[in-house]
Amino acid sequence: MSFKKSLRILLIISSMIPVVLVSVVAHGLLTNKLIDVNTHNLQRSAETSKQGLEAMLKTQQTEVSLLSIQDELTYLTTISNEGRDVAPDAVNKLLQNRKALYEHCERISLYNLDHEIIASSDPELIGTDTNSEITLSHMMKTKSIAVAVDNVKPLSKAGDIIYTLEIGSPIMEPGSNNVIGYVISTIGTSYFREFLNSISFGETGFGILLDADGTILYHPNLSSVGKNINYDKLSNLISSYQQGEIKASGHMTCFYENTNQAYGYCILPSTNWILFVKQDIAEIRSITTIILALLFLICTILMVLIVISANILAKKISTPIIALRDAMRIASDGNLTVQSNIKSNNEFGELSKNFNKMLHIIKTNYEDLESMHEELLSNEEQLRANYDHIEFLAYHDTLTNLPNKLAFLDYANAVLVSSPPEQSMHAVYFVDLDNFKTINDTLGHEYGDALLVKTSQVLSSIINGAGMLARAGGDEFLLFKENVGSKDHALDFASLIIDHFKDPLDLDGEVVYVSMSIGISLYPDNGLSPNALIKNADIAMYKSKDTGKNKFTLFDSKMEEELNRNTIIIEVLRNAIDNNEVYIQYQPLMELNTNNVIGFEALMRINSERLGFLTPGEFIPIAEESGLIVELSSWLIKEACMFNKSLIDKGATPRPVSVNISSVQINRPGFVAMLSDILAETQLPPQYLELEITESTLVSSIMDATMLLKTLQNIGVKVSLDDFGTGYSSLNYLTKLPINTLKIDKSFIDNICVNDKDSCIAESIIQLAHSLDIRVVAEGVEHENQLALLRAQHCDIIQGYIFSKPLHPAELVDIIEEDDLITQFSLF
Repeated sequence: MSFKKSLRILLIISSMIPVVLVSVVAHGLLTNKLIDVNTHNLQRSAETSKQGLEAMLKTQQTEVSLLSIQDELTYLTTISNEGRDVAPDAVNKLLQNRKALYEHCERISLYNLDHEIIASSDPELIGTDTNSEITLSHMMKTKSIAVAVDNVKPLSKAGDIIYTLEIGSPIMEPGSNNVIGYVISTIGTSYFREFLNSISFGETGFGILLDADGTILYHPNLSSVGKNINYDKLSNLISSYQQGEIKASGHMTCFYENTNQAYGYCILPSTNWILFVKQDIAEIRSITTIILALLFLICTILMVLIVISANILAKKISTPIIALRDAMRIASDGNLTVQSNIKSNNEFGELSKNFNKMLHIIKTNYEDLESMHEELLSNEEQLRANYDHIEFLAYHDTLTNLPNKLAFLDYANAVLVSSPPEQSMHAVYFVDLDNFKTINDTLGHEYGDALLVKTSQVLSSIINGAGMLARAGGDEFLLFKENVGSKDHALDFASLIIDHFKDPLDLDGEVVYVSMSIGISLYPDNGLSPNALIKNADIAMYKSKDTGKNKFTLFDSKMEEELNRNTIIIEVLRNAIDNNEVYIQYQPLMELNTNNVIGFEALMRINSERLGFLTPGEFIPIAEESGLIVELSSWLIKEACMFNKSLIDKGATPRPVSVNISSVQINRPGFVAMLSDILAETQLPPQYLELEITESTLVSSIMDATMLLKTLQNIGVKVSLDDFGTGYSSLNYLTKLPINTLKIDKSFIDNICVNDKDSCIAESIIQLAHSLDIRVVAEGVEHENQLALLRAQHCDIIQGYIFSKPLHPAELVDIIEEDDLITQFSLF
């Protein structure tokens, strides 16, 4: 489609859309307004017609009231109530004359107090008991006029069924307020027909009269009279009005009898009738047809004007564009001498001038472009060589010239894709040099780089082309061994790698011994993708590291489970304080000379919602490795100090609380300041806090440890050397470090009764400590023979299940209170 034609169509459409939209919106708003006005008119018509209906009912009520005071009726009812017989002819005649006055009156009857008809405009009814019980009961209870209290009732007349209503009045005894009889006029609903027939709106608008049960009292269609309306929205209006949900008059629209209809209604409270005036919405809408036709005519005229205007404007805009297009076509064919001759003073004229200027520049620089093209062609070879070098760098390690991890993944993936799992077995080896950092730190990084190059050469000679060797990064290498045959062959190859590095390597005159930790994963047993095999080999390598180094380990699913569990434990530890999953138990320490509780140790416990109860032996190493032990230890110290302070405040004998301190925590800058802040915050006297420090924590430097412990002693905190005998057990510690308490590890206590050496060592430790004025605590005492031996060896304090297991705070409070009570009695 040409630009000119497209522009013309665009102008026509863009001009017509607002007109059409405005027309549609105007038509819709006008239609809705017209429907709203008509429904209000229907409501006003219903309200006006209601007054007429009430006047007609009032006329009948007045007539019945006048009848009730006629002497003939009063006399007849009095005689009948006394049981005497009297001829009702005169009264019958009177009632017949009154009935004849009203075309729609079906009968008038006189009742005595026994609800028996004693006179009637229809003499055949005399002596019968009719169905006017509800009307009679109402008048008997209220002593007032009853108007249609029994709603509308069918009545057979000349073989037809007509619908009637009853208007009754009680007959009062002259000179008193006593009811002596009743007169009831039965009126046909046709009484209202002539009046209601006058209600008309257009061709579909008319009135409908319903009673409280939804029965139709009037309808232009006579066959509908007496039927119930089966549409709740109309038939339930009386009950909604009685419940205060709607007003006595109003209007609405609804879909009834497959037609959208507008209704105005008004309720007659005296009879609980409701008068509807309705009209089909389609008839109301038909009025807007003229408006719609007028809008269509206006749109047609506008369309003609817009088409003419669009043609003129499109031609004016497209002519210079077409001229410029033709000039560009000639220039694109190679004729750079062409000129655009648009003379207008608008943007097209400016565009023409710029086009001519552009052609001049292109023509001037054409030779330069040709020269540049030749130069680019001459440099193509150099670019290709550079690309090859870049591609090599992307897939190789620059130090060792080995393939990198990306190349290793491509190679492994290609092998695995072509090897069905059920037919082939391949192995991935993750190799990590042991203590590589030591080489860098002692000899320098240039020797570290030389070691990596030498190692890559040795590994390449081992693999000898039967697979791929790649450098994963740092001091890590990846080996892919194809078709290993069996698991044993894979393990033998790993052993061969370690054997090749038993002899030292010569690094520019420096002799270096190299060991390595190897992790192995097998395809398809340990993974079906290269990434899965590398990950599992990495896990197995770290297992080799953790179990002694300079060895190889084949991946096992339990390793991954252990790694995953450790990861979950880290998450648990990270949120343990916020989730209230960490708590403290306290194990009391008993002094053997007095059998009194001399102190208690705070023990951290974790009960996770995900993992359940975690033993300290499981979560403490993970907390130390991840650094989370710092936050947990700080929380433990603070909670233990707060608890001990609360015991002292309650009147308990002051006792020190012992807290284990990790090497990670104690070596962290600001440890002493943190400890001082906690003591200041909890207001616990420093002498009632004792820190338990293991030998491994102090092993790095006796001088640094001495300064730290002296600082703790200066602020008043006691120090206990924990797990003595399991570490270095250096006597140098005992002579130089300011220690208050020495704790013999449970591993010695377990065998002191069965192993003479352990017994002698324990006794020697106790004697040595006493000679240095250090108190001794025996951990893990569980049996009476252990306790007896420790007493004999003059051990100061014991801690273990023989006296008490670790207790919750409330349980410890009970033991302390009991111990204090016993101590008080012993003083007396």
